[in-house]
Amino acid sequence: MPTKRDVEQVLEKRDWNQLSIWAKEHRNVYRQLMTRIYVKDGLIFWRAVEALGFLVREIEKEKPTFAVELVRRYFWMLNEESGGTAWNASEAIGSLLAHCPETCGHFNWMLSGLLEDESLRDGALWGLAQLAQTAPQLVYPLEERISPFLEAKEPFARGLAALIYGLMRKPADDFELYREQGPKWSVSKDLDQRLKNDQHLLEIYQDGKFVSYTVQELWQVQTLAVWSEQMNIKDMEVELTVASTAAGLCWLGIGSMVEEEQSLRTWAARWFPKWFLIRKREPNTEAFRQLQEYLTGKIKDFSIPLHQVGTPFQLQVWKELLRIPHGETRSYGDIAARVGNPKGQRAVGMANNRNPIGIVVPCHRVIGKNGSLTGYAGGLDIKERLLELEGFIQPKGEA
Repeated sequence: MPTKRDVEQVLEKRDWNQLSIWAKEHRNVYRQLMTRIYVKDGLIFWRAVEALGFLVREIEKEKPTFAVELVRRYFWMLNEESGGTAWNASEAIGSLLAHCPETCGHFNWMLSGLLEDESLRDGALWGLAQLAQTAPQLVYPLEERISPFLEAKEPFARGLAALIYGLMRKPADDFELYREQGPKWSVSKDLDQRLKNDQHLLEIYQDGKFVSYTVQELWQVQTLAVWSEQMNIKDMEVELTVASTAAGLCWLGIGSMVEEEQSLRTWAARWFPKWFLIRKREPNTEAFRQLQEYLTGKIKDFSIPLHQVGTPFQLQVWKELLRIPHGETRSYGDIAARVGNPKGQRAVGMANNRNPIGIVVPCHRVIGKNGSLTGYAGGLDIKERLLELEGFIQPKGEA
């Protein structure tokens, strides 16, 4: 069983790989995390809150009822009749719901009910903000419980309420619901103007660190909409993860959703600092439609708007990739010559490897000078199938 110091080191390093191992070998380590959450003492506290949600999601793979049982236990501990205590329970419950929305999402109303308790309010708002990012459809019905905090005296509560509104202003299904005062998640012009001008600072724990925002920044929050779906590339089933800004598609990765989303977060921290990832299919619907048509041979070219970010050299290389016709390939040397760096094959290879929009920006169409497929971030087996799909390679077994 991991010691208290082992757990502390995992939190200091934010070593979720070790947590995944413990989820299989030492399931009871969740008790140590619960104990650690009792003490609200800065960054390590918040990492413990995040770690609890992550660990329970891993345990849930083997024991599907585990997360629900733990959430119920937390609410029971908050019940005065239980005689127990649950310090910082609202943060813990929020993390559990955000990490396990499929099984625990029905506790959304109970979490919002904690807003009535001043000692639990900030944690509940933080938890609802996390849930709004992973399962916005579960927060959408809760507007009336959150709206009073847009005028809270404390910047932290006001800022978190502004963040939730910013994330929810466009509903998960893009279908506006109305009330007497107008669309849900809208406010008066006066309040809107006050929040747009609100320069009060607050720190929010997000993705392992504290980030400073003004209330204004949270009210006008910038988001990356991310979604994953299973698709077939010829005979191989793959998971595609797509992310878009309001300007266009910025990420398309091939791999497990959990791994892709972690890579996306690391990448977004560099290119889109202070932006928030929100799990929504609707902004990516057209991308998935065109991907399906491409993978089934109905279309050869994409017409999805792109939002490409990278170094000037990378953007040059990716521009050349988009010029390679369907069914054709180019060598690294060809691309290097086209960007004015004839001896830069190695640099082209690095830019190719760091292309964040696979398939649509066709880095799979770049091969070695001798015709070898060479490397591909998604795996050579996928690269081979994409080139077979486009007719450049003849499928194995066919004459």
